[in-house]
Amino acid sequence: MSRNLVLATLTAAVLLAGCGGSSSSGSGSVMSTTELASSAAVGKPVTATVSAVNSTNATFTALATLHVNQQAYFQVTGSKLTSTLALDVTDCAGMTTISISATDARFRCTPGGTAGMKTITVKDKAGGTTVYTGSVAVQDTNPPPLTTPLPVPTRGFNLGNSLEAIWGYSIPGQPVYTSAANAGFNSVRIPCAWDSNADPVTHVINADYMAKVKQAVDYSIAAGMYAVINVHWDGGWFDSHIGDTVDPAIDAKVRSYWTQIATTFAGYDNHLLFAAANEPDVKSPTQMKTLMAYYQTFVNTVRSAGGSNTNRWLVLQGGGDTSWFTTMPTDSTPGRLMVEFHNYTPSLFTIIHTDQSWGTAIYFWGPAYHYAADPTRNATFGEEGAIDAGFQQLKEQFVDKGVPVMVGEFQAGGTPGLTGAELSWNTASTLYWNKFVGESAQAHGLSPFYWSTPNAPFDYTTGAITNPDLVKVLAGGVAPPPPNGAPYAVTGLAATAGAGQVSLSWNAVAGATSYRIYRTAESGNEPATPSVSGITSTAYTDTGLNPGTTYYYRVVAVNSGGPSGFSTEAHASTPGVNPDPTKFNFETDTQLWSPNGAQISGIATSTAQHFAGNQSLAVNFGGAAAGTSSVDLSGVVVPAGATITFHVWIPVGSQVTTIEPYLQDYNWAWASTPYTSFTAGAWNTITLTVPTTAITPLQRLGLKLTTGAAWTGTVYVDSINW
Repeated sequence: MSRNLVLATLTAAVLLAGCGGSSSSGSGSVMSTTELASSAAVGKPVTATVSAVNSTNATFTALATLHVNQQAYFQVTGSKLTSTLALDVTDCAGMTTISISATDARFRCTPGGTAGMKTITVKDKAGGTTVYTGSVAVQDTNPPPLTTPLPVPTRGFNLGNSLEAIWGYSIPGQPVYTSAANAGFNSVRIPCAWDSNADPVTHVINADYMAKVKQAVDYSIAAGMYAVINVHWDGGWFDSHIGDTVDPAIDAKVRSYWTQIATTFAGYDNHLLFAAANEPDVKSPTQMKTLMAYYQTFVNTVRSAGGSNTNRWLVLQGGGDTSWFTTMPTDSTPGRLMVEFHNYTPSLFTIIHTDQSWGTAIYFWGPAYHYAADPTRNATFGEEGAIDAGFQQLKEQFVDKGVPVMVGEFQAGGTPGLTGAELSWNTASTLYWNKFVGESAQAHGLSPFYWSTPNAPFDYTTGAITNPDLVKVLAGGVAPPPPNGAPYAVTGLAATAGAGQVSLSWNAVAGATSYRIYRTAESGNEPATPSVSGITSTAYTDTGLNPGTTYYYRVVAVNSGGPSGFSTEAHASTPGVNPDPTKFNFETDTQLWSPNGAQISGIATSTAQHFAGNQSLAVNFGGAAAGTSSVDLSGVVVPAGATITFHVWIPVGSQVTTIEPYLQDYNWAWASTPYTSFTAGAWNTITLTVPTTAITPLQRLGLKLTTGAAWTGTVYVDSINW
C-alpha cells in the first residue's frame, strides 16, 4: 500500500481496506486481510467486494467498542453489496440485518460468551461464497475497576518510528494491532510528535495528526490492549531543554498541548494512559526540580480537562540519576501517578553496534552466551546482575511505596554483518537479553514495553510477524539456549524463607544433568562462582543463614555442553533481626566493595574479627613494597552533609601508616580525611563528612590504606554507616 494512500485513508472514523497478511481487528472495528474470494473461480460472477467492517454506535456515526451482553452494531462497507449479504460474528446472538445498499450494509447482534478475540465472516448467501474474514475484540461488560495502570504481567510494545517521526510517518495499519494482540501483547506505547504537528505560533495541534493518534488509540483498545500516548523526542523541544529554571514558553506549550490532548480523549477510560515525556535530559538535581515543575503543569492540566481525565493514570519519565527522583507532583486524585524508565544496558550491545572512542562494541551478552572464539566481543559489564540491580532499585524506590513503574523501552538488536557461528551466538544472545530483561522487569513488579519499529517484529502494513523467535520470547516463551548444546534456562524459581534458611524450587529443564545455585544479599551481585553445585533435584534448602536478611538467588541448568543462561532472580527474607543492621555490614558477602592496588591481594568476608554482628570485611595485604592501596565501591547515595562512619581493625605489628576515608561525588569532586594516629589490635572509629555541596550518587566511596614497608597481614573493616 502506498504511503499516499495510507495518509489519505487514515481518519478517526474510516478504516483502511485490507491489504494482505493475516486477519485483524480495529478500533471498535474489523478489517479483512484478504482480497475478495472471487466466485468467478467457480463460474459465477463476483457479487460483492467488502473493504471493511466497523463496529459502531447505534446511529452508525462513530466507532464503538464491543462488550459482552451489550447490543453491538456493525457497518460493512464496499461495493456491489446485495441483499444476499450475511454477517456472522462468533458468539454474537440474534444477528439482524438493518439495511443494505450497494456500498453500505448494517447489522446488529448481542455478543455473548466470554470476552476476547472473535472471528467475523461476511458471506454472499446467493453464491455461498465467503467474501471477507477478520476478527474483533469483545470486552467484558463490567470490567474490574482500573486501580492498576496496566495488565499484570504487562507484555507491551511500541509503535516506534511512526507517529513520533518528525521526518515522516510509517503509519501502522490496523492489522498490526490484532496481530500483536493475538501474539500475546496486551499494551502498546504510542510515541507522539505534537510540536512538529502544531502551529508554531498558536500551538494548535493539526486536526489530521490528532485523528491519526486517535485512530491508533482506537485500534489498540479495540484489539483488547491498553494504550499509552506521550510527548516523545519531537525535535527535543521538551526533553532537551530542561534547564535550572522553568522556561515560561516551554511551560505554556506543555499546558497548551495537554489541554488539547486531554480534551480530545476525555471520554476514554483508564485503558488509555498519558505520559508527559520520553527521555528528559536532566544533568543535576536542580534540573530534576525543574522537570518536576513541568510535570506539575502536566498533571494540573490533564486533571482540569474533566471527563475521565480526573482519574486517568499519568506517567512521569525519569531523567538523570534515578536517585534524584525523590518527589512527585501533587495530584487531586491520589494513587494515579506512575513513573517510567528505559533500559538499553549495555548500549554497546543493545543499540550501538560499532566501536566507539569510549568502548568496544559487544556481540555476546550473558556468561553462558560468551563466544570462546572471539572473547574480545564478550560483555565484561552490564550483564544480568546490572539489569536486576537496576530494577531492584526501581522496585524499592517506587513500587514498594505504591508507585507503579513502566519500562517504556527496552530492546537488543542483532549486530549487522555477522555470519556463521558469530551470527548464531549473537542471535541467541540478543534473544536471551530480550527475554531476560522483560522477565526481570516483571519479576520486580515493573511493566515492560519492547521498542518495536516498522516491520520489526510486525509488518506495519499487513501485521505479519517478521521475527517469530523474538515475538515468542517477548510473549512469554523460552529463549534459545547457547549454541554449544547447553540447556535452556531454568524457569519458575521460587524462594520461601524460614528461620535461618531459604527453601528453593524450580521447574525441571529437559537435558539438564545438574543445577547450580548462586546466592547474594545484594540484588544482582551473585558471585561468578556458584554457592552450590551438582544439585540433581529441582529443590534445595539453603541453611545456616543470618536472621533478618534478604537473600537473592539464581539457578543455572548444566549439561555436558555447559551452563544455561540465568533464571529470573528470586529472593526471600529470613525472620528475626539482622545482627548488624548498618548499610555495609559484610555479614553475607563483600557487598560490592572491591580492592585496588598492588599492596592488597584480595578481600573476603570473615568471622575472624567483627565490630558488630558475626562477620566483617577482611582486607588481605601481601605487598612486596611500601605503597597505597584501597577498597571502594561506586553508586552510593549519601545525603549531602552526612557523616560516614567506618570501623577499622589494624593488627599489632602492621606496616599501615595512614587510613584515609575518601569520596568522589557525582561531579568527581574529592573529599577525604587522612588518619595517621590509630590504635593497633583494636577497632578504630573513623569518619568522613560529605560536603554540603556534594551531589550523589558517589562515583567512589572508599578507604585508602598506606603502608610504610612490605607487609603481609589482614586489616578488617566493618559497620560502615551514616
